[in-house]
Order: sequence, then structure tokens, then C-alpha cells
Amino acid sequence: MKQESETKSCQNCKQDFTIEPDDFGFYEKIKVPLPTFCSECRRQRRLAWKNTYNLYNNSCSLCGKNIISIYSPDSSLIIYCVSCFWSDKWDAYQYGQDFDPNRSFFEQYIDLNKKVPKIALMNDDGIASVNSAYCHDVAFSKNCYMVFISWKLENVMYSGMLNKGREICDCLCMQDFCEYMYESMFVDECYKCRYVTYGSMLQNCDFCYDCRECSDCFMSFGLRNKKYFYKNKQYSKEEYEKILKSYQLHTRTGWERAKNEYKEFIITYPRRFAMIRNSVNCTGDDLIRCKNTRDSFFAPFSEDSRFVAGGVNFKNCYDLSGGGEVEYSYESITPDQSYNNFFSIYSWKNKEIAYCDNCHSSNNLFGCASLKKGEYSILNKKYSKEDYFKLKEKIIIKMKHDGEWGEFFPVRYSYFGYNETEAFDMNILSKHEAENLNYKWRDNLQRTIGQETISQKEIPDSIFDTTEYILYEILKCESCSRNYKVTNDELVFYKRMNVPIPKICFFCRNKNRLNTRNPFKLWHRSCMCTVKNHFHGENNCKIEFETSYAPDRPEMVYCEKCYQAEVY
Repeated sequence: MKQESETKSCQNCKQDFTIEPDDFGFYEKIKVPLPTFCSECRRQRRLAWKNTYNLYNNSCSLCGKNIISIYSPDSSLIIYCVSCFWSDKWDAYQYGQDFDPNRSFFEQYIDLNKKVPKIALMNDDGIASVNSAYCHDVAFSKNCYMVFISWKLENVMYSGMLNKGREICDCLCMQDFCEYMYESMFVDECYKCRYVTYGSMLQNCDFCYDCRECSDCFMSFGLRNKKYFYKNKQYSKEEYEKILKSYQLHTRTGWERAKNEYKEFIITYPRRFAMIRNSVNCTGDDLIRCKNTRDSFFAPFSEDSRFVAGGVNFKNCYDLSGGGEVEYSYESITPDQSYNNFFSIYSWKNKEIAYCDNCHSSNNLFGCASLKKGEYSILNKKYSKEDYFKLKEKIIIKMKHDGEWGEFFPVRYSYFGYNETEAFDMNILSKHEAENLNYKWRDNLQRTIGQETISQKEIPDSIFDTTEYILYEILKCESCSRNYKVTNDELVFYKRMNVPIPKICFFCRNKNRLNTRNPFKLWHRSCMCTVKNHFHGENNCKIEFETSYAPDRPEMVYCEKCYQAEVY
């Protein structure tokens, strides 16, 4: 018989949250206590350990070469370049320490973790990836630059949260193979598209929202199996091409005109309460081919999971931020290709590990850092199988007594300033507010300003008139004043896609994309449809649902039936 739901008060925000009947079975199976933080505070706590986009010039503590790192030079951590970290030149076991039953486990673990070398950027460049050194949280990729939280890519730039694709720039959240994509979000199996959102199996489409199996469509909404459509109206091939040409999307002027016109156009159409496709018993947003996956966001191909986001193929998982091909894992950051991975950070290809950071291809680890192919180890010290399980049980008893067991690492121990992390994007705090909570703060986020050699007005309006001289210039972001440059691969891509040089830097472009995305949060709402010829007839639709559109948003939000009645 299922246990009834239980209401608890979050120890962080003091708001009530509910443990549902299905949740009890999961917590019991993985042998962890019920959470004491609500799901939002659990996510915030994890993300306070996740610096994804702030990069620094640093140097490798082993080989001495200059590198790019997610860790600031003044962090006092030992940082190794990717090649040195994955090499056999050092052994993380040399930092092993005994467990002290008179001290907090978290304190002992943080002491260890500060001593053990860390990888500058979490990627496998030179191992399973090629020429992708300027990427973080990336694997199995080739020729990628400034790409984050992605895998299985080739020739991709300035993008994040992608799963399979090539020739892509300035995109976010893609699953299934895409090719030649620019400024697009939440798409799958698309080819040569620009500024597309929620697109599937599109070709040569621009400025489209929730269109599927279409080609050569421009400035349109909700199309299905259409061709040569502009603003949801059919045209001949000749008429369509004339309209598209008139916008001159290869110019900055034309591109900005299209963006502004598209935003005005799209707000007049209703939005589906949630983008959940080919799924069963799911709640959240941006879910494809999922089953029994609830309160989850951008987590395609997942089953029997809850509170997961930003990854693919989660099975029987709760509270994961990123990851792929993961089973029975809980409260972790990108536990890729792992099984029973609990309370861990950037630890890939593991089995039966807990409270680990940057451990890989290992099994039966507890409180370890930077181990590769390790086993039966606690605080980076190896034990026999029997001694490992005895000591592990003793530590868990101690942690239960101290209120640590079942909790993720506290924010106050994070290596990062709160303003460096994804938690800051989720819940913005001032420096004063963060420091009052005993969180770190980074005053010197790395960026270059005042070095520009050319003004935005001096850059040709058309990409066709932009020559290789631009590669030798330093530009100034119109939004934040940060200096940035255009790479050769970037220029080649812009010319091939017929799009102009961007006026703002990658960091501002990426921030704008992230802000466009709905929050990872649900509100209980009712369908706003009042159309009389829909299934509800003369009465307004009364179907209720969970949606990531907040009640104060301007969009009209429809249930699935009413939304389907509006698509073409």
C-alpha cells in the first residue's frame, strides 16, 4: 500500500513542500532520507557549485602552460590542464587521508578536495574529443569552441545543451541530430535554419515557432507539413523567395527588423501549456519521448524520474542538473553514463559512488576527488572491499548524527563566488545578501574592456561586404561593453548562413537565450481559450494543467486540445 503524501517545511526558504507517494519508494530504494530542502532550493544549492560560463586565464600547476579554466587564479586551488589531468603523470591516491570520527565529514572532504588537483575545464579533449579545448562540460566532440553542457558535436561554436549535431552557432537546447543551425532553441532534426524555436524536422526555415516537418517557411507559427509560408499564409515559390529576399537577412538592419517583427507577430498566437511530445504521464516542459517523468525540464528520452533538467536519458533519477544516460542517481551535477551516482559533481562513467567530485570510470567510492579508475576508496584512500563497506557505514552513521547524510554539499563550501554560478541566474542575490548567507562572492570576473580597435558603426551592414580584416579587429559589445573578437571559423559560418556579424558578445547573446527560456518552475493554471468553435463550445475552456508560464506572463496559454485546434 502506497504511503500518503507528506508536507514538510523547507529548512532553507521555510516554504512548505510535498513528498508525493511515488517519491517515498525512490528514496527508500536508494536508501537516503527524505529531503529537507524543497526542490527549488535543492536545485539552487547544486547550481551554486556549477560555474558553467565564466572562464579565466590560468596556468597548469603541473606542466606550467597557459590555459583557460573555470577556476579563477585567486581561488588557491591546484589546477591541471586537460592533458595533464587525464595523464598518468600523477596519482590522486597520493592525497588520501584517514577518516576522523571526531570531525564533520563535509569539513574533511572539503579539506581533501582543496588539496587534490582539479581539471581546468570539464571535457575530454585529446581523449574522446578533438580540438575542443575551449569547451566546458563537453564530451565526444570535434572542432568545438565556447560550447557548454553538450556532447557528440562537430564544428560547433557559442552554444549550450546540445545533443548531436554539426555546423551550429549560437544555439541552445537541441536533441537529435541538427546541422547548419543559427540562433535557434529547442529543436531536433533540423537543417539550415535561423532563429527557430521549438522546431522539429525543418529545412531552410527562418523565424519560426513550433513548426514541424516544414521547409522554406518564414516568420510563422504552428505549421505542420508546409512549404513557402510567410506569416502563416501560403505563397508561390517565386512570391515567397521575393518576400524573404526583401528582408535582407544578410544585413544587420534586415536581421534586427526581422527579429523585432517576429516578436510582435508571435505574441498574438497562443502557447501550448507545455512542450511535451510523445510522452506519457509527464509534467514539466521541453520533454520528448518521456515516461513517468515529472517536474522536469529539457530532459528528453527520460523515464521514471523527477526534478531533472538539462540532460538526456535519465532513468529512475531525481534532482539532477545535467547529465546523460544515467540510472538510479540523485542530487548530482552531470553524472554522465553512471549508475547509483549520488551527491556528486562532474563525475562520469561511475557505479556506486557518493559525495565525489571529478571522479571517472570508477566504482564504490565515497568522498573522493579526481580519481580515475578507482575502487573501494574513501577520502582518496583505498581499502579492501570488506573494510570499505564497514567504514562507509560508520561514516553514514556519523553523517546522520550531524545532519549531513542525504544532503548535497552546502553552498558555503563552494569553490565559486555565488555570482559566478548558475544559481545566480536562477536566484539573483546582491553581494551583501550573498555574504550575509556566508556565500562567497567574486569581484573580479574576468573580462576585457576598453581595448576595441573598431566601432560597431564601422562594421559593414552586410556580411557580404565584411572581409577578413574583421579577424584582426577587437569589437565592443553594445550591451555590456566587453571586448570580443570574430574567429575565422565564425566568419566562414556567418557567410555560409548569410547572417551579419553580431553586435553583442557571446556572454550577452547566451544570457539573452537563457532569459528567453521559461523558468524551471510550474504553476497550476487553467486554459485561457475562449474560441467558441473549439471542443468546449460556448463555454470557456476549463481544463487545468501545470505550466512553466507564470500567471503574470502576457502569453495566452492553451491546453493541448485547444492548442492543437490552432495549429495549421
